[in-house]
Amino acid sequence: MERVTVLRINHHSKGIASVLLVLFVIAAVFAGGCGTNKPAPKPLDPTAPGAKNAPPGAPGNVAMPPRMVIGYYENPWPGTPDQSGSFPSMKTYAKSMSAVGPFWYKATKDGTLEAKDSQLVFDTARQLGLKMYPLVTNKTGATDMVLGDPAVRTKVTDSIVKMVQEKGYDGINIDFELLPPKHKDNLTAFMAELYPKMKAINKLVIISVFPRVEVAEDVSGAYDYPKLAPNTDFLQIMTYDKHWATSEPGAIAPVDWYEKNIKYAIEQSGGPHKVIIGISAYGYDWVGKEGETIKYVDAIVLAEKNGAKINYDEKAQAPWFKYKNHEVWFENDKSTAAKLDIVAKYNPAGIAIWRLGQEQPEIWGIIDKKFPKGQ
Repeated sequence: MERVTVLRINHHSKGIASVLLVLFVIAAVFAGGCGTNKPAPKPLDPTAPGAKNAPPGAPGNVAMPPRMVIGYYENPWPGTPDQSGSFPSMKTYAKSMSAVGPFWYKATKDGTLEAKDSQLVFDTARQLGLKMYPLVTNKTGATDMVLGDPAVRTKVTDSIVKMVQEKGYDGINIDFELLPPKHKDNLTAFMAELYPKMKAINKLVIISVFPRVEVAEDVSGAYDYPKLAPNTDFLQIMTYDKHWATSEPGAIAPVDWYEKNIKYAIEQSGGPHKVIIGISAYGYDWVGKEGETIKYVDAIVLAEKNGAKINYDEKAQAPWFKYKNHEVWFENDKSTAAKLDIVAKYNPAGIAIWRLGQEQPEIWGIIDKKFPKGQ
């Protein structure tokens, strides 16, 4: 299986003297019969990370990895065919993605994993050339044992490694959510135990983390970015749900909040090469503080059915409308383009769309233009 490899090359050669010195050393090595089949370093491109006036890049001697575009995958609802849910979107827009993150596994308090994986989805993703980074979430009621009990923690990490090996996945995404802040050190210890085990089998590790800026401490306090960063390949920042199902109505990811959290994540994680930015593709239909998730197409149909005018909030960069006693905020191509302009400004390692099947189809052309995979 392939994995994303962070190449270590020198992006800070200074002046002609440094270049000549590098070339001289390489010539001497090859003359001595110790060639490594590695090409000589090239002069720094003015647009490369580290160059003057370059877009933000990885710090020091770390090159940016190939851009990832991950689509989160949710199974069809029970009683519906496999082809519903995220499946059609995955098949249709695979060319714009590098990987899928299926929502398939839950860590239990006895250290095992509950699974709802799909062979059809796995086989289809492979045929489409997509890598697989399934999510492992914390089962409700199991968090204290999974993170707080060292013996259970070891069982869970071993179970994850075994599952990844047996299933042939390319890596894993640890998605432990709504953790009490008391578990901050426990989560760090969990990742410190899991990461070397995954690296030993040459697999990728992603951890999904809550945004920290203008987010309540009881929701975000368990995610210590600087301590998590050394024990994961990437932190995926869940830059959505500024307004959520039980909050006041509002934009899912207003752009000022969005940018603050991207900037904070890059600063606290060690650089853009460590960060994957979340892109929301859904909305909520609220009555007061009671909201239900709604996908793009259903929002449009709902507005038309009720004769509601769809407005666009320029400050938040988000569409919304009202009908009866409801208020609906969602995402469309324009709001996604605004987010991708911010993402491109900071040039992180990748983006992750939550979730496939909820989005306006036109966002994929915008992704291809503003943040194409593999660049």
